[in-house]
Amino acid sequence: MSLTPTERACLEAFRQGADPVRTRDPGRMEEWLGFGLRLLLEAGAKIREGRAKIDEGEVELKSDGSPVTSIEEEIERLLVERLTVFTENIAMVGEETGGALPESGFAVAIDPIDGTWAFVNGTETYTTTLAFFHDREPFLGMVSNPATGEIGYALNEEASRLLQLSLYGEADAACSLPRAGAEAAPPCLLVNVHPSSQGGALAAALHEAWSRGEVDMVRSPGGSPAWALLEAAKGDFVYVNQWTKRPADVYDLAAGVLLVRRAGGEVTDLEGQPIDMLRHQGPFVASIDQPSRKKVIELVGRVVSS
Repeated sequence: MSLTPTERACLEAFRQGADPVRTRDPGRMEEWLGFGLRLLLEAGAKIREGRAKIDEGEVELKSDGSPVTSIEEEIERLLVERLTVFTENIAMVGEETGGALPESGFAVAIDPIDGTWAFVNGTETYTTTLAFFHDREPFLGMVSNPATGEIGYALNEEASRLLQLSLYGEADAACSLPRAGAEAAPPCLLVNVHPSSQGGALAAALHEAWSRGEVDMVRSPGGSPAWALLEAAKGDFVYVNQWTKRPADVYDLAAGVLLVRRAGGEVTDLEGQPIDMLRHQGPFVASIDQPSRKKVIELVGRVVSS
């Protein structure tokens, strides 16, 4: 449960108010991790401060009916400022400011508040997500929940990591994913189904399976899909999302999918095939355990296809 030297150094520098540093070697992955952690810590501080004042600010609706707050735009501006200090020649794709993933070179994609409705309504299931790419291949995915103080990340080919930051004076903690406790727990099939206006039949099928004892629990907290993917990477839940026919944007799923895969799990479509994290469309299921994922696909596949 101990922090790595890089994790500890980032937390100490942030808490001491040290200035962000410029990278000495863009090819050194640990420097990208340090940059991402620092950005998420700064963004998390802005979000925690802003959530207490959300009633005082303006919440606007975008053309698709989803909300946006001034905090999200502020976080994307912060990323631009920090990138200017950190390194040159890196493309950025923002959920609010746009952009496109280039064919070559370094790039970063950000959703400053994934699950804005949850943030606006105080549900605390929102996240900030970062995905870093080189030549369109993701090498670092990061998901932060400022409400719980958790940051999950997957760096290159290494195992996914989870940081639990101190909120009440307890020690910071960290572990690799899936959590050891999840592996040691009695075998249970716990399902997290993402709420959807088109997903009534899917949710009903899972609840009927619960009533028959084929599933041990079904819940639907909603909020950030990236947060649900991090929960799947922890090893506790099978996550089901009906998604949409609109292809995913690069800031939507990449970070969360990378977390699940580097934790030893998979995110698949209803045919059991790994999804394309950059442009997937349609339903998907995520879990560490393959038999559990297969069972859930069997339960919902017929309903969705019909």
